Amino acid sequence: MRKVLLGFVLLAALAVPGVAFADSPRPVICAYCDTGTGWTGCVQVTAEESGGVSFVSHWHHYLVVNYCKTRGTITSLAIIAHGCDAQGFASCSVGPAWLSSGGVGYGWASLQGHATYSGAVAGTPFSSTSVVHVDIPIG
Repeated sequence: MRKVLLGFVLLAALAVPGVAFADSPRPVICAYCDTGTGWTGCVQVTAEESGGVSFVSHWHHYLVVNYCKTRGTITSLAIIAHGCDAQGFASCSVGPAWLSSGGVGYGWASLQGHATYSGAVAGTPFSSTSVVHVDIPIG
């Protein structure tokens, strides 16, 4: 009985953090469409990449960008978060993030963020670089 109770408590302890990592829908801050002249509004976009084995050796790299458009032209653009999280026997270091093309005054933008990660699963090491992209289309 004691082993069953201990197993249940361990299972519950591992399940609760998993709920916190569940994807939530990305909210649209405000938006409407101008007929024939392009999109107007503000939105938040997230690019992310992850790998490894959850709770054992896992990494998660993300880039969050807010932007607003008026009649299809970007009027504001900001990287609001760029990070890299690790669990267990993994480590992750966030690197630079930047605008690579387009931007304010244009109808499009392309941004990228870099991070390096490493870890081990079952005694087998892994390491590499993660690159995430946020592309804002014309319109």
